[in-house]
Amino acid sequence: MPLHPTVLWAQRNDVIYLTVEISDITKPQIDVTSERFHFKGKGEKEQNEYEAEIEFYAPVNVEKSKQHLTPRNLTMVIYKKEEGYWPKLQKGGKLNFLKVDFARWRDEDDEEEEEGQDPMGAMDFQSLMSQAGGNLPNMDDLVIIFFFFFASVDILKN
Repeated sequence: MPLHPTVLWAQRNDVIYLTVEISDITKPQIDVTSERFHFKGKGEKEQNEYEAEIEFYAPVNVEKSKQHLTPRNLTMVIYKKEEGYWPKLQKGGKLNFLKVDFARWRDEDDEEEEEGQDPMGAMDFQSLMSQAGGNLPNMDDLVIIFFFFFASVDILKN
């Protein structure tokens, strides 16, 4: 009987991220339909057989979906047919092998904030310092301050 791999999932308004957490996958059989995801393959050091099946909460767009198989895992980007957040990934009850991918997870209100924004928030250190009410110090001044501080500490010790 095949083992269940750990499957991580996260979502955006228009896409689902699935990651099958198995290293050294061989003979993968990956089947994505508009209704379900099915994985079967061997993996890990012992080359155990793994299998997982998930019936999606709502239909997905198979043609736009992508997969990326690496020595560490299988990553899927699956596009939803209709945009919108799902309350859960699968129909039916809880699947014990399915976990939330917190590294990729975004809540609905988080996504609205990040749309069209630079990941760094269009900030650089110079503008950050000027917003804090000062300018970046001259590096020569920092060297002098550094030596003065350590000389003072050395004098106080003696």
